[in-house]
Amino acid sequence: MHIGNYAGMLLPLVKLQNSAVSDGGKIFLMIADLHALTTIEDSKNISKNTLLTTSLAIAAGIDPKQTTIFAQSHISEHSELAMLLGTNTPVPFLELNPVYKETRVELPKLNTIGLLNYPVLQAADILLYKTTHVPIGKDQLPHLEIAREIARKFNKKFGETFIEPKEILQKEEKILSLENPAKKMSKSHGKDSYIGLLDSAADIRKKIKRAVTDSGKEIKYDPIKKPAVSNLLAIFSLAADKPIKSIETRYKNKGYAEFKKELAETVIKFLMPLQENYKKIGEKNALEILEAGAKKAKEISSKTLKEAKQKIGLL
Repeated sequence: MHIGNYAGMLLPLVKLQNSAVSDGGKIFLMIADLHALTTIEDSKNISKNTLLTTSLAIAAGIDPKQTTIFAQSHISEHSELAMLLGTNTPVPFLELNPVYKETRVELPKLNTIGLLNYPVLQAADILLYKTTHVPIGKDQLPHLEIAREIARKFNKKFGETFIEPKEILQKEEKILSLENPAKKMSKSHGKDSYIGLLDSAADIRKKIKRAVTDSGKEIKYDPIKKPAVSNLLAIFSLAADKPIKSIETRYKNKGYAEFKKELAETVIKFLMPLQENYKKIGEKNALEILEAGAKKAKEISSKTLKEAKQKIGLL
């Protein structure tokens, strides 16, 4: 996981956890290991990455006592409900999914049932828990609408069973690639394009030093004219927990070299508590947390699946 995941998913989820629990709500965090199989070529590290993701989420502030954390593959009801929902989902409907079409262009050799069908599995992930709200970014709205449509189709054909979930739109700043600010930060874009949450201080300094900048010398937030510098300012704002305007003022009439040097040290300091928490958790504890979460999740998912099967007419 990288600092973009931290800003876009982990921090908002920690805030949501704290507010929802105080209001009597229940939070579920699923580590989507089955979905990972859709695009990866080699799955030998998938178990390790599942534990890594779990540990990082907890290190960032997700509390297993407040949030049910589980691995998708540990709950067989996800796959079974996806199969049932798939029998009522037209193929042309799935082919219109914008992310499916984009992925087919980016990865033309990837033409699998898993890729086409992943929104149905995603719908099962959500609907199994009678989910009322899903925290997402704007780019994920089409996926949630697919889940809602699948719920509507099932309810219309077999009777009211599933809730149509609503979105909780994330408002956090989107972190972009250090090498190409036209793209989101992603490990798939190269090792120097992202800041990993477990990167060493030396790696962070090197990556930020190499990060692209824009023409001119002014350190100003302008995503249109200065997208690279604006992205670095967004990272600085996240790490320093200060408004971008105050950072602009601080570095007025200063050069990129000084700005980048201080940005690197700020990011290193920002990630230090998370990295220390991560070391304390370990893989064994992460696995135990996932196993305990699976038991709690299964109590709900098994009831929902049984209800859906009965509505369909299965024994």
